[in-house]
Amino acid sequence: MKSVLVPKKKKKQHYKRIGILLLVLAVLLVLAASTAHRQGVSFPEEVLQVIVAPVQGAFQRLTVTVKEFAATLKNFRQLKQENEELRQKLAEAITLEARLNELRKENARLRRMLELKEATTYDLIAAEVIARDPARWFDTVTINKGSIHGVREKMAVITTDGLIGNILAVTPTTAQVLLLTDSRRGVAVAAMVQRSREPGEVGVVENDPGKPGLLRIKDLPREANILPGDTIISSGLGGVFPKGFVIGYVLETGVDELGLTQYATLQPAANFNRLEEVFVVVPQEDAIDLPEEAEMEEPEGDAY
Repeated sequence: MKSVLVPKKKKKQHYKRIGILLLVLAVLLVLAASTAHRQGVSFPEEVLQVIVAPVQGAFQRLTVTVKEFAATLKNFRQLKQENEELRQKLAEAITLEARLNELRKENARLRRMLELKEATTYDLIAAEVIARDPARWFDTVTINKGSIHGVREKMAVITTDGLIGNILAVTPTTAQVLLLTDSRRGVAVAAMVQRSREPGEVGVVENDPGKPGLLRIKDLPREANILPGDTIISSGLGGVFPKGFVIGYVLETGVDELGLTQYATLQPAANFNRLEEVFVVVPQEDAIDLPEEAEMEEPEGDAY
């Protein structure tokens, strides 16, 4: 009996579905016909819009959000790439600007060196500082000119600003310069006040033991005419340092413990913290003995 009822039940469900589809189709046809020649919206349409509109709006918003996110992601990647490119260009520009500034400063120093070489009556050997001991910063420096260039021991060494020391030791291609600020061996320079230049008012300039990097002129007569701001120059006495080279500027003056002589603290004319290009002064009596082949034997790496 079950085998007979099941097929009938399936047929009824099939017919029922067909009937529902036909009914929906009929409703749609009636709606289409009723709205073909009229304006406005019918009640069923209003109900349908109320139900469908929120879903449709949410879907549209989701679509817009996805598009905006994709566009933002694309822009982010582009901006990141542009940022990296700009960073690279900025780094290159900073490096180039630093190099240009260094070249400007070097050019200015070389111009001053050329002017000094043309103005002085002494023969000068241009050299570069190639080594310096960090532990003895104010004691010695090494330059890239030696005996084959005409450099000899005890020759005075200057910069465009003033006297800095003399040659301590020489090799064929290098030389060691003993600075005025040396705290161990001491360099003594006979000096005088440029402003007064009074006979007999000659002192000795040496390192100031209590003030690294500064100088001191001592053994001046008690009545010596010396004031803060005065320029101290080499006197030429002693035979090592030629006359007339600037040594430093008076910061303060004082009297020794016995009250017999004056002394003064000096600010060096040359910048001992940064020595790069220097001149070795060839004594007048040695100028004619400077070997002409020295410049021909000069290593290719030298700047002068």
